[in-house]
Amino acid sequence: MLKIPSFILGGILILTGLISYIVQDPSLSIKLKGPWASDAEFVLSDGNQSVMLDFMPCDDSAGENVWWIVHKLNESHAKDINQKNYARKAGRMEGKEESFWYASSSGDTRRGLLQESENYSNAGTENYEPIDWPKIDVDKAKIRFIYNNLGDSEGPVTLSSNNWENVLNAPENNKSLEFGKSWTAFIPGIIGLLLILLVVAADKAPNAKKHIMHVAVLIALLGFLSIAKMVVGAFAEMSWWRSEPYLIHEASSLKPTSMLLSAGLLLIYVILCIVSFITARKEMAAQAARDAAKKAAVLKKAAKRKSIDDEAKPKEEKSSDSQATTEAKKDKTAPKKDSDNKDATSTETKLSDSSPKESSKSPKVSPSVEPAKPTSTPSPEDKKDQSPASPSEKTKPAEKVTEQPKSPAIKKEDSDKPTKSPDKAS
Repeated sequence: MLKIPSFILGGILILTGLISYIVQDPSLSIKLKGPWASDAEFVLSDGNQSVMLDFMPCDDSAGENVWWIVHKLNESHAKDINQKNYARKAGRMEGKEESFWYASSSGDTRRGLLQESENYSNAGTENYEPIDWPKIDVDKAKIRFIYNNLGDSEGPVTLSSNNWENVLNAPENNKSLEFGKSWTAFIPGIIGLLLILLVVAADKAPNAKKHIMHVAVLIALLGFLSIAKMVVGAFAEMSWWRSEPYLIHEASSLKPTSMLLSAGLLLIYVILCIVSFITARKEMAAQAARDAAKKAAVLKKAAKRKSIDDEAKPKEEKSSDSQATTEAKKDKTAPKKDSDNKDATSTETKLSDSSPKESSKSPKVSPSVEPAKPTSTPSPEDKKDQSPASPSEKTKPAEKVTEQPKSPAIKKEDSDKPTKSPDKAS
């Protein structure tokens, strides 16, 4: 959700920083650790004109020293050139526009300068607040010179002096300091570049996305608070230049405009991040709710299945018990049948062993032939004709009895007895 806004807002911030850096007026900032030397002479030059700084020596405070330099440069030099340029633009004066320098400060010294401007307007009223300059920024102070190149000077723009006492960044051998572009104008671009890099890193590392985006929103928030705090002072400074007693109408408005735009973009980014985080939290909560509902449904389904299985289990146990009982009954009956078969087989074997030789040679009776009914008992003569079986025949193994449909048992003795002929009967 934040990828596209990050690229858009970060790109605008980078563009803002680039434009601010390129379009800004050349400037020079120097820091003091005490008042300038009373015999020092400071000269501003652009190759076409030179301006000597007028100040009242102050041995007690660096802030008071800066106050005099800024006030004199803005009131005498910058105000005069602005009035001439304004008249040239209105057509009341001939000639080309001229370049000029104007100056400001920071910290307590700048607050004192702004208060002096209000005192100029409130002179003789109860709103007048006198300032005790010897007690403001005694050991440290900062002065910033800005060059407005309306005369198309090719430069270089420099500040030279015969005595650099108490100047922290003083050049060696009394050389001059040169004006240039300040890299601080690119601060919005640096912030925008960081936001883009963090979004790319979050896209490349999904596991650390949350932490990276928190760092991004933290940078954006700190940048917004810092710039928002400075933008008020930047607009107050611009208004101070353009108001009485200096009336520098051509003072650049690039710095406050760039700060205001950067602060607005960062505020929008912070708001988008907060909305995105809230949406992500809601989605996470909704997803957690969906997961919980899904888990509950799975558990409910499992419980229902378990209850069904529990209900079906007694039935299965009953069926298994009945099946086991049936099998047990079958097992009990099966040995009896086997024993019966074994008894029948042994009986048949005994009969076959005890039968005479003729019984083995007797023809097999077909199941379809009905057994002959026994007739009268044989005569003694017939008995004599029957000889006992030889021992060799008795020892012969019995032929294997094939299982065939059994016919009614026929007594071997009766089958061997000859039937009475009709003649004998008569």
